[in-house]
This record gives sequence, C-alpha cells and structure tokens, in this order.
Amino acid sequence: MDSTLDDGGDFKKARGFLLTYSAVLWALWFFGANLTTFKLMGTEILLGHRTNSVWLVLACLNIYFWFRFIQHMPSGSFRFDQAMNDQYDKSLKRAAVWVKHFELKKAVQLHHDEHQPTTEKTKLIRGSANLTYPQRLETDRRHHPEEEFELHQYNRKARTEMSITGYCKRSKNGEWELFGTHIYLPNYTPSRLFTWTVKAYAMLTGAFITPWFTNLIAPLMLGAVSTVLAIWNWWQINHPAIVG
Repeated sequence: MDSTLDDGGDFKKARGFLLTYSAVLWALWFFGANLTTFKLMGTEILLGHRTNSVWLVLACLNIYFWFRFIQHMPSGSFRFDQAMNDQYDKSLKRAAVWVKHFELKKAVQLHHDEHQPTTEKTKLIRGSANLTYPQRLETDRRHHPEEEFELHQYNRKARTEMSITGYCKRSKNGEWELFGTHIYLPNYTPSRLFTWTVKAYAMLTGAFITPWFTNLIAPLMLGAVSTVLAIWNWWQINHPAIVG
C-alpha cells in the first residue's frame, strides 16, 4: 500500500466514518440520550424490543469502523514520520545536554587544570548534542546499496546514541579570548527510561505541530474510547446491581 496519505481515497473515507460515528457516540453518552426512539427520513421510530441492547449494537458498529480504518492505514503509519522524527531528535538532544550539563562543567574544569594557569579562568558557554545515526545510515546505504536501510531498522541504542560537545572560553591576562574551544565527552547512549520519557514528550508536543498524531493516532484513540463508553452503558443497563 502507498505510504502517503490519499486524501481522496479510502483512507480519508474510513477516517471520516470513524471520527463521525465516534463523535456521535460521545455525544449520546455525554448528554444521556434516550435510545428507545430515533428518526428515520423524518419519521419517528419507537423501538419496542431489545432496547437494552442498543448500546451494544452501537459499540459493535464502532468496532467495525475502527478495524476498517486500520485496514486502510498506510504501511508504517504507527512509526514516526519525518516531522515526528525531527521533533524526537530535537527533544533527545535538548534533554541530553541538560542531563550532561554537570559532566560538561567537570570536563571544562579538567581542561582548565591541564592547560590554564591557576590565575586564569575557563567557563562553559553552551553544550550541544548530535545524534550519530545520520552518519551511520549514510554509511550503511553507501556500503549496501542493494538494501533499503531505514531509520526504524536500528535498535534503540543505535537510534539514540549521541556525541556531546561543550563550547568553552578561556581568559588570558584577565581578558576573555575571542574564540573558544570545544570539549568532547565520550559518546552517550541514553537509558531506556530516558528515551521513552523523551519520546512521550515528543509525541505530546508533536501532536500540536505535526499532522501525524491527528491523522493517524487520534482517530484510533477516539474510536477506542467511544466504544468502551458504549459497552459501559450497555453493561450499566443490563447489570445495574453489579455496577452499583
């Protein structure tokens, strides 16, 4: 299946059905709608039998739309797209610089002790981080042109490994030098807890600035929650004593 979203195709239609039907279920639940009557082509219809199963029928219909949407999702939809990968990369680098701040300051102090007189000063100006996977990806593609290397094929450690650099300035004769120098730390591979925390943050912020979440993930979440609400209503109607 084509990895791009076809706005005029079955994907958009499936998403529209799921979003519309799920929103209707949310509204019916929120406003406590009486589902014993409804209108069809301007004619009011009164349900006479099995009214206690209406919510279950609605839930089953929503499950159908939910799975229909999944079937029409482009391949790789559950993976980050380019915009989300960029957001994740930025978040990883910012968080790594924050975590390594004191280690950078110690490295700057060590550099000062080794290269500067005690009467002079050295200070950390800023830190930066660079992920190593772009170079690795480029090398793999160049050495193995017959294979289609993609970012998602790398494991967590290879995906998140970073080089950490600190930019510092030194004083000379009491005056700060115009140009500084760089301090390099050993390559840093974040822990699993660190990367999952940053990924959750990237998803939260990316939901507001990239279409990946609203196009693909939000409809699934809305559909799932509305289905649960419909089943819950059906259970309350048919098993009030257990719920109470």
